[in-house]
Amino acid sequence: ACIFTLMTEQTLALAAGPLVQARNFAVMSGTNAGISCVMRRIRGVDDIQGSMTAAFGSGVLFSLVSGMGTPNPVANAITSGVGFAVFQGGFFMIGQRFSKPQGVSEHNYYARTSSMLQNLGLEKYEKNFRKGLLTDHTLPLLTDSALKDVKIPPGPRLIILDQIKRDPWLAKAQ
Repeated sequence: ACIFTLMTEQTLALAAGPLVQARNFAVMSGTNAGISCVMRRIRGVDDIQGSMTAAFGSGVLFSLVSGMGTPNPVANAITSGVGFAVFQGGFFMIGQRFSKPQGVSEHNYYARTSSMLQNLGLEKYEKNFRKGLLTDHTLPLLTDSALKDVKIPPGPRLIILDQIKRDPWLAKAQ
């Protein structure tokens, strides 16, 4: 029954004129992109949960915008949201399977950085280094200002800078 409702609703939405179809597509894709962006910003990763949440939200809004005359719009909205989320989750998993694994070469750029942060108990700041493109090659060049730019608090900044001064490999690189 849920799949039938979803299919009927989508068929009705597609049977409308081009302006209605454009509106429905704009609502669906805009909502999906907005929720996806917020989820990525909050969680710091682009994963299946964020993708499915965005799809659920876009399915709900698509249903509400395109199925105005339905007898039970809330149930139809939830059904559409779940259907969109399931399909998006499937597509995400298929995409993961066919995409290359997280690059070994990319990991090599952060191997020393990752190790240093882990030894200092500051591994939670590794994503800050990656976002700021602060690779192993930039470690000897790090300054308080550079670490501040990637939003690392003062205490951890001091510890990192002290470690860089004391590390023999990094001292040679300077």
